[in-house]
Amino acid sequence: MKLQVRQLEKVYRQRRETLRALDPTSFQVGDGEFVTLLGPSGCGKSTTLQIIAGLEEASGGEVLLDGEQVLGPGRDRGMVFQNYTLFPWLDVAANARFSFALGGNHARHREAAARDDTRVDSLLEVMGLRTFSRAYPRELSGGMKQRVAIVRALANRPKVLLMDEPFGALDAQTREEMQELMLLLHAHDRTTVLFVTHDVEEAIYLSTRILVFSARPGRILEDVPVPFGPGLDRHPDVKLSVEFMQLKRKLIHLLHPGAHVDMDRQALLASLVRQSNHNDRKGT
Repeated sequence: MKLQVRQLEKVYRQRRETLRALDPTSFQVGDGEFVTLLGPSGCGKSTTLQIIAGLEEASGGEVLLDGEQVLGPGRDRGMVFQNYTLFPWLDVAANARFSFALGGNHARHREAAARDDTRVDSLLEVMGLRTFSRAYPRELSGGMKQRVAIVRALANRPKVLLMDEPFGALDAQTREEMQELMLLLHAHDRTTVLFVTHDVEEAIYLSTRILVFSARPGRILEDVPVPFGPGLDRHPDVKLSVEFMQLKRKLIHLLHPGAHVDMDRQALLASLVRQSNHNDRKGT
């Protein structure tokens, strides 16, 4: 699988003014990569993702998936938004299988249907949702709702999973738990992921590569590889390592040139917060 973005740009034209959201931008994502678009609010990273998803029209350039031009939404791309977008009248299992009920899927062969059901069951198991398959969205926490949304997006075996700040509405502890699940899911499913966030630490912890965007109009400042090996090897303690802090410093300086960042103090505070959260979970 190869996703190619070529000279993509977006301009919003209003009555009296023109707003350039995204300067001509090019990059590519290879099979099995976890690539994050990192940048400040309003820099065009979500716009880029929505154009790739086929939900918004580009002002210039093109998106190719395996050599085919993207002209609209398709089953080859799964999308997860910041909001959970679950159907409140469907239980977890039905929400996860919703794409199979859409037009064109109702006449699936029995063997294909069985394979699809097995896949959804496997994803629910990985995401810790198997015992909640008959629960409704109103009975779930925010993190659980987002897990269902991720399973639904992956049910059709998309070539690439597009995630637009999916953990932005979660509390800090739930966000860390979701990050761990994403590492597990990526190792389990090997789906290619294009992820949007403005959280530097989250970007480093999850990604194999980070594309750093400038402020509006967005453009890629640097394509930064992440040197920490396969996702499942990334224990949370890596966030306190010298290498992690050095990369974090580099990214912050790219995003905020000239800003002074006391990384040692941040590392100490992060360590104290994690120790406190760990003690809370143990009930001490």
